[in-house]
Amino acid sequence: MNKHQDIEADFWLELAQIQAESIGWIPMDEGAYMHVGSDSPVIQVVGIAKEEMAGSNVLWLT
Repeated sequence: MNKHQDIEADFWLELAQIQAESIGWIPMDEGAYMHVGSDSPVIQVVGIAKEEMAGSNVLWLT
């Protein structure tokens, strides 16, 4: 990647993080977010946070 592509990738990652926090995702550490959406004992580990995951327990690692 060149410098321009790095800047653009950082921009889109930061935007995704802001969007995730705005819909209730809890920042746990840099690049890790948790969303508790149910009492289910299952936690999904994902690379992309999506709004439709709101009803699930999800650990999002970027």
